[in-house]
Amino acid sequence: LTKRALPASCSSEVTPSCLQELYGIPFTPATQSLNSIGVSGFQEQFANEADLKTFLGNFRPDVPSTTTFLLDTVDGGTNTQTRSDAEIEANLDIQYTVGVATNVPNTFISVGEVNEDGIDGFLDEINFLLSLANPPQVLSTSYGFNEADVSSQIATNLCNAYAQLGARGTSIIFPSGDGGVAGSESESCTAFIPTFPSTCPFVTSVGATQGNSPEVAASFTSGGFSNLFSTPSYQSCEVSNYLASLGSTNSGRFNRTGRAYPDISAQGADVVIVLQGETGTVSGTSASAPIVASIIALINDRLFAAGGSSLGFLNPLIYAFPEVFTDITSGNNPGCNTNGFPAIDGWDPVAGLGSPNFALLLALFGL
Repeated sequence: LTKRALPASCSSEVTPSCLQELYGIPFTPATQSLNSIGVSGFQEQFANEADLKTFLGNFRPDVPSTTTFLLDTVDGGTNTQTRSDAEIEANLDIQYTVGVATNVPNTFISVGEVNEDGIDGFLDEINFLLSLANPPQVLSTSYGFNEADVSSQIATNLCNAYAQLGARGTSIIFPSGDGGVAGSESESCTAFIPTFPSTCPFVTSVGATQGNSPEVAASFTSGGFSNLFSTPSYQSCEVSNYLASLGSTNSGRFNRTGRAYPDISAQGADVVIVLQGETGTVSGTSASAPIVASIIALINDRLFAAGGSSLGFLNPLIYAFPEVFTDITSGNNPGCNTNGFPAIDGWDPVAGLGSPNFALLLALFGL
């Protein structure tokens, strides 16, 4: 794969072409029909087909304007196409999976309000996917909670369901949150507030970066340590190294033995979308998650074409080969009246292992 120079506009806003150049993502369409990506929709967020068509026409003119997505519904979900009902999150997620994972079949999974699983349909969605003969190989979900707002039993049940789906071959991608060490959104606090499901050890948590010369951690990106789940073995070495470097900084504000997140990161500031016919920019780790999901879906396409299987649960692989990511060594994630955690060489709870390099990821499999 040949990387070309980044367009100058990429210093002020992010488009699919910026991501293709920055991360070496191929322009060529995927070829494997059995490969697919699922995009979760909650809170009556609707993904609009007309906005997607406009987005592709403006930012991926090489993609047929008829390209769209399928719809699955859970718990009475819908996806009305009245353009004034289109919402930021749903449009962002669909535009950056359809617009980056070129020609990978894409399904929007709309989860309605008719649920009794105790967690807004999150568990119902996973049980629905587990019931399918062929669940999507990647699931991108840009919604979450502060970990403390979810009961330990419900969180454990949902995390175990993610483990089952991962074992079926699905890579489960979540954003880390947008409140720095203060959780999903900035708020006054003393102890740091971890976010869920990012703290589940069976999902891949994605933080946000910004800029490209160099790429740095975005200050809003959430990251830290779970108060519910312990540090999994796949990241124990990296976490231990970070804690040794951190020393007594922020002592007593976080659980040093908790599952640490995010795992990796990607662009999340000033990302261009089309909403209700208008072009604008948004920022948040909820932009970073579908970008990573698209990269994984394109890796899966190459693996299927070579007779292999999907990546499935990613974390043991990515921690075993941190060199396939571009280390992010600058930035921090303030909150709770602190500077939060600093980014350093190696893994950190700001940008994780860093941002993806498509060619290096693919080379792990001899492709």
